Amino acid sequence: MMVVFDPEVQHRIMVCVTPQKSCERLIENGAARAKEMDGQFVVIYVNKKQDLNRELKEHKILLELFETAKNLGGTVSILSGEKIYATLAEFSTENKITHIVVGKSLRSAEIEKHGEIINSLISAVKKNGIVVEVVD
Repeated sequence: MMVVFDPEVQHRIMVCVTPQKSCERLIENGAARAKEMDGQFVVIYVNKKQDLNRELKEHKILLELFETAKNLGGTVSILSGEKIYATLAEFSTENKITHIVVGKSLRSAEIEKHGEIINSLISAVKKNGIVVEVVD
């Protein structure tokens, strides 16, 4: 689950995406944040076991998002886990993430399906001093 960050970099931004074209704005936000903080960013997608059979359209969108991230100087990681917030929290701790960017749609669209991901994530990472930014 490790991504190698430059050990000299203090600000490490994690951008959480889903297979939606609108997530490009999150990646752009994370890239801008990394640039202004003189840090690095990584784009993360959490794949649940039942997500393995996603439609080809969703795979294509993810590939486009990953390409955007790489073009803006970021790295990409696909994680696997049943509880999205727990998987993201574990990754952020292991990689000494300082800032997390998530989309508001993750809160509304995923509540019924996965529970309150954002609030659970915020609770899980606040003890580590990680800032979670929710982008509209």
